[in-house]
Amino acid sequence: MTSPPIAARWTPARATLLLAGLVVALGVMVLIASLVGVESIDLRRALTLPSSDDATILLHSRLPRVLLGALIGAALAPAGVSFQALLGNPLADPYVLGISGGAAAAGTLALVLLGAFGIAAPLVLPAAAFAGAVGSMALVLAFGRVRGVLVPTVALLAGVVLNALASALIVGLRMIGSPNAAHEALYWLTGSLAVDVDPRQLAALSAYVAIGVLVLWRTAVAMNALVLGGEPARALGVDVPRARRTIFLVASLLTGGAVALAGPIGFVGIVVPHSLRLLIGSDHRVLLPASVLGGAIFLVFADTLTRLSFLAIGVEPTVGVLTALIGAPFFLVLLRGRGLRGAPL
Repeated sequence: MTSPPIAARWTPARATLLLAGLVVALGVMVLIASLVGVESIDLRRALTLPSSDDATILLHSRLPRVLLGALIGAALAPAGVSFQALLGNPLADPYVLGISGGAAAAGTLALVLLGAFGIAAPLVLPAAAFAGAVGSMALVLAFGRVRGVLVPTVALLAGVVLNALASALIVGLRMIGSPNAAHEALYWLTGSLAVDVDPRQLAALSAYVAIGVLVLWRTAVAMNALVLGGEPARALGVDVPRARRTIFLVASLLTGGAVALAGPIGFVGIVVPHSLRLLIGSDHRVLLPASVLGGAIFLVFADTLTRLSFLAIGVEPTVGVLTALIGAPFFLVLLRGRGLRGAPL
């Protein structure tokens, strides 16, 4: 992987300014997203009259959805950064690598089996999605090795194949499952933030994401070395196997948790990290926290657009559709640009 010099655009002052700006932008985005929608609301009435329709819309519908979107984005973007460092491949992403697909296939299997026995899914679905994410990443790492050496291009192709396999499994499971389970799985697989979440779930997800991001940030120096390759990283004193295991497990955990709650939402881990690299370079000590904030902003913004699209087209597409429409061309442009420069994948 050929990457820009780590310190090319990074200075402590610029990093601090960028992170502060992203915090402010996230706060503004959350406020705007909470206030705009198909139904207009009066913020003063919503905050002073708990029994009003304005309060119901704001506190029980929009704000939980906005916060969920921010947390999902804050999980997927740093997961993308981590997989890119782990594989030495700037095109790596939980969705492209088949990690989201594996989590989705395992989650669909859980929904079908639980539906057959009439068991509620909330506790089992996250565990199944996480197991699917970890299993998919393990397969990518296994099949991405040639003579014991991880080859980024081969790993990327293995992820594409796993995505196709996961899609086939999902179709088959939906066909053999009960109508109710198939409908629930189909809605979940669209990648939507229109799910019921309560404050306790949001608090638990916040802690989950915060712990995962903190662990990844503690490996930021190792990530800086890993983008140079395994042997250069060892020469710099990095415990490469341990660093790779940590990054692999935590990034898979973040991906599995995000998929479990909102379904597979693609390309957040591609669009956000590469946009931020244009501003600050590739120092993971700054890129990781910036991607947390940038991923939250991006997904809240995208979900707000999907909600507002109801006014124009009379139907609300899921946020996963919009991120794919944005991310797929972005991925192709990135791929084309690297090909024109003769850079390795």
